[in-house]
Amino acid sequence: MKQRVLKLPNRVLVASAALLGGVGVVLATHQQRASEVWADLTAVPVSCLAAAGLFVLCQLGFQTLRLWAIMPQGATPTLGRTAYAFSIGEWFNIFAPARAGDALKVVLIHRGAGKSPISLPKATGVVLADKLVDAASLIVLCTATGLLTLVGAEARAKRPPLGLAVSAAGVLLLLLLGVRWARPEWFGWLIRLRRELVRGLSALTRPVKLLGSIASSFGAWAAEIVAVRVLCGGLGFSPSPAEIVLALVVLNLAISVPVSVANVGVYEAALAFGLGQAGLPLPSAVAIATLHHALELFGTNLVAAGCWLAVRRGGGADPVSDPQSAIVGETGSAT
Repeated sequence: MKQRVLKLPNRVLVASAALLGGVGVVLATHQQRASEVWADLTAVPVSCLAAAGLFVLCQLGFQTLRLWAIMPQGATPTLGRTAYAFSIGEWFNIFAPARAGDALKVVLIHRGAGKSPISLPKATGVVLADKLVDAASLIVLCTATGLLTLVGAEARAKRPPLGLAVSAAGVLLLLLLGVRWARPEWFGWLIRLRRELVRGLSALTRPVKLLGSIASSFGAWAAEIVAVRVLCGGLGFSPSPAEIVLALVVLNLAISVPVSVANVGVYEAALAFGLGQAGLPLPSAVAIATLHHALELFGTNLVAAGCWLAVRRGGGADPVSDPQSAIVGETGSAT
């Protein structure tokens, strides 16, 4: 069971191999550029790497607080359990396609609420609320730095035609009516599912919880901006906060649909492109993007390992090492 949970689809492995092969070909055919990238990689002072790594850890800490703050009233996991759910989910996202780590977060939040566990639909609402706060914070940052027009243009470019949206809504409505007529018990289950999902989103209507989550989200974005700025400073560049926000917007749009393990290749290309818009030379931008990605991966693995060890020492159940009880068993409780 454990091997099946952690097994990667062939398409992800093929895409990753293709990207790495492409990088190898580029390096082989552009040896001078590759030498410049290597020179910039080794030119960043260790003190800058340490400082950027510290801000990456702060970013992960603020993201954990954002998730914990948006938990609904009632049976709320402790901060430690929330940190465990967040870090293990983020670690799983490194290897699993289609953001499967977010589904694991749902399971871990469900299991970590103590004697009165949060239902799986309610935990799904919590994770969805966390994503909404994260996206809203980025939109506010784009507004503050004058980048909202760019984000709006990108959203309009990816928005499906209105007719297609109306048709999809009509098909969904017909399906619901058909289910209600043919399988009333299924329709009742869907109603209960929706009710639990809304309860998971209920913290969005509570000003104190919402403000706490928003503040943590801004802290996470600020820490990431400073981490990128520190790495740029290590090579003598000083992009403005607005330029770094633009680079992060490009990065998040590019990695929104994972196509390789840990987004290797896509992450570096997107962030390097964004930094290039701030005037950084391509070799320096690639070097900074590579270092930032490496620090993000290192920080995620470090925090996940620490939380996993803490839970194991505390005698808690571990869904990653016991997937049958964590995933199969808990799925049944959702109904």
